[in-house]
Amino acid sequence: MKNPKLLIRTLSIALIAAATAGVATTTFAAQKHAAAKKAAEPPKPQGHVVEYPELENRVGETLVIETKFKTTRQGKLIKYTQPTLTLDIGSEGHPTEFTVPKETIKSIMVLDAAPAASAPAPEPAKKDAGTSGAKKN
Repeated sequence: MKNPKLLIRTLSIALIAAATAGVATTTFAAQKHAAAKKAAEPPKPQGHVVEYPELENRVGETLVIETKFKTTRQGKLIKYTQPTLTLDIGSEGHPTEFTVPKETIKSIMVLDAAPAASAPAPEPAKKDAGTSGAKKN
């Protein structure tokens, strides 16, 4: 080792190059992950925003509530009172009630009814009223 400064300079350049490559790889992976996350987001439900007092006449309708805590809840409004709302956020067989205090609500959206199918359902085959489907012996 005749020139230790040259050795230190060479090692420093190699270390900087390795660190830069690692940062570039990490940044690229983060961008790829963010793009995949954006693509996986479900579409937002369609509806119209309403004020809290308007909910008194909307018991039984489906709501989407955004809170000040950055959470979103969707469910059927089953109870309206001045201090709280109670939603049914469960499924058919497993009802779950969720109470939301008024002061934590950021926005309320009433979901539009699902659009009807464009093609009418086929009519069931008509049976003769006097004949049964049972075979005779």
